[in-house]
Amino acid sequence: MAGATIKRDPRFFWFWRIISPAVAVVMLVNAKLMLLTSVVSMQGPGAGYSGAAVYVNWHKYVPFLCIHHGRYRRWLLMSSAPYLEPIARWCNWLGLTVVRGSPGERSRESLGLLIESLKRGESVVLAADGPAGPPFRAKIGCVDLARAANVPIIPVAYRSRKGKSNLKRWDQLYTVRKFDQVEVFYGNPVFLDSSEPDTTALERVQRGLEEVSACAQGKSVSEN
Repeated sequence: MAGATIKRDPRFFWFWRIISPAVAVVMLVNAKLMLLTSVVSMQGPGAGYSGAAVYVNWHKYVPFLCIHHGRYRRWLLMSSAPYLEPIARWCNWLGLTVVRGSPGERSRESLGLLIESLKRGESVVLAADGPAGPPFRAKIGCVDLARAANVPIIPVAYRSRKGKSNLKRWDQLYTVRKFDQVEVFYGNPVFLDSSEPDTTALERVQRGLEEVSACAQGKSVSEN
């Protein structure tokens, strides 16, 4: 209980701010070494999409996708929880433009910045089931964001030869290692119809995430 308080209580923001540079440096070095020693490939129908888009993934795939999307200078929506301050700094150093405040927190200012970036032709990244679940259930925020900017949603997942999931975590966080072989899967772009009900649009996003995750896991969708 005390750990949860330190992680999320705004009064402890100073603590996370103080340690964030050191933590971020270690994470950045590890990320750079992983990229230097590993082979990364991209595949799938959405991999070649050249316009602005909202790239979505399960929270499970956050670790490597922060590194991957940073290479393309995309925008990242991240929770404003104090304990994520070191992660936010790390993501900035990777090349991401970090906006704090998840859709579930209803931050109008944050979403406004993301909509503006999408309309300028830049792309946004977010975890569809973040920041704290329920796991593997897409939330409506990605649909609202994509509709506001009139851009598609593209599901993303990955797998690696040495990758491992942490089954003790709520999101089953999946990490890769140095000297690895990483495959990033991009699903079909989900184009939204303005007349389409929110529930129908969200179901299509959910399906897209399930399909691309099944590809990453080498399963059929029915097995996922």
